[in-house]
Amino acid sequence: MKRKIIYFFTSLLALCALSSCGESNIPSQSYDGRVFDISEKQDGSLTAQSIKDGNSYYLNITGEGLAINYSKKEEVPWNPIIKKINKVTITEGIENIGEYYFYSLPLEYFILPSTIKTVGDYSFNNSSIIYTYGDLLPNIENVYYYSESKPGSDGNYFYMENGEPHIWIISPISFLFIGNSFTYRGNNITDTEHPEVPADFKKIAENLNISVNIDSVCKGSHTLTKYANPEDEMGSIVESKLTTNQYDYVILQEQSTTPINNYNTFVSAVKKIKARVGETQNKCRVVLYETWGTPYNVNSDPQTYGTSVTAMEAKLRTAFENAGAETDCPVNYIGKAFTYAYEHEHINIYADDNRHQNGLGAYLSAASHVRSLFKVRVSNCTEYCGLSENECKALLGITDTVI
Repeated sequence: MKRKIIYFFTSLLALCALSSCGESNIPSQSYDGRVFDISEKQDGSLTAQSIKDGNSYYLNITGEGLAINYSKKEEVPWNPIIKKINKVTITEGIENIGEYYFYSLPLEYFILPSTIKTVGDYSFNNSSIIYTYGDLLPNIENVYYYSESKPGSDGNYFYMENGEPHIWIISPISFLFIGNSFTYRGNNITDTEHPEVPADFKKIAENLNISVNIDSVCKGSHTLTKYANPEDEMGSIVESKLTTNQYDYVILQEQSTTPINNYNTFVSAVKKIKARVGETQNKCRVVLYETWGTPYNVNSDPQTYGTSVTAMEAKLRTAFENAGAETDCPVNYIGKAFTYAYEHEHINIYADDNRHQNGLGAYLSAASHVRSLFKVRVSNCTEYCGLSENECKALLGITDTVI
C-alpha cells in the first residue's frame, strides 16, 4: 500500500527562540530519537518517534492499527517536550487518534490521513483546524474534508496547494469592520468612507482566491462603548447594519488605549455588541482586533504603557487575551506582528505621529487579519496595494512567521 506522509505545522515554529517554547529543565538529548510504543496492544505495531530538529522536535508516527488511549494529558509520552514540538508526520495505517495525543499541542492545524476513522474526545484542543482525508468525524469541531475539485455548494471542504491546505470557499464571506483611525488610516488615507485596512484586506484575500464582501463603520477616536449605544451617532449606523442578516464576521477594533486604561468598559462593550450580533446575524463570529504598541504612547507616558513598544503591546495582548476568554471571541493579534516588524525587522510601519499606521502598517494589519481568519500562507500573495513590493514581501513573511 502506498504510504502518504502527512505534515502538521504549528504557527509558533519560527518564534520558539523568542518565546517560552524552550524549557531548560527538559533533558533534550534524552528525547532525540526516542521511540514510544503507542499501539493499543503494546506490541510495537504503531510507534511515535521524537526527533530533535534544532531547538525543537518533530514526531514521526508510523505503523498500522489502533492507537492506545491515555486518561490524562500528562500520560502522553511526549508531554515533557510538548511545547517544543512543532511538526508531526504520520503515515497512513493508523486507525484512530488516541485521547489527549495533541490536546496540549498548539498546532495551527492538523491533517488526518484517510485510514483514521475515530478521534478521541480529548485528542485535540478547540483552537486547531482539523483537515481530514477520511470520513465523517462528528465529535470534533472545526473539521474540513478533502475535495480535489471545487464543490457545487458551500460546506466544510478543503484542497491542497503547494503542500498546504486551503478551504474551498464558494460564496463570498461578508465582513463588517467596526473601528476608528486604526482601521481607516493608511497611505495618506484619512477618509472614513474608504478605510484602508478593510480595503487592503479585500485585495489580499481575493489575490489568494478568497472571495469577500467588505462593509465598515469608522470614526476617529470612537470607542466600542459608543458603537454599542444605538442612540450614539455611529452606534445608530451599526444598529441599522445589524438589522439585516448579512455578515459572517464582525471585526471589533477598540480605541487603542482603552483595553489598558478601561478594561472593564472594553469588555462590557464587546459583550453588548456581540449580544446584538447574535440576535440578528446567523452564525456570525465576532472577532477582536488587537491594535499595537506605539512610540508615541511609551514616550509620553511610560508609567502607564511601558518603556518600549514591546512592553506596551504585551499589556494590550494580555488585555485582549483576557477579553477573548471572557467573551468567547477569537482575537486577531495584529499588534504582535507590528511589534516584530518594528523591533526586529526595523520596518517603518508608523505614520509621522508615531502612533497611527502608515500605508505599510495598514498593509501589515490587513495581511495579519487574512492570516488569522483564513489560516493561509499570505507570503503567496502578489497584491501589494500600490506599495513597495520588497517591503510588502517582507511584511508578508513576518505575518506568516508571527501570526
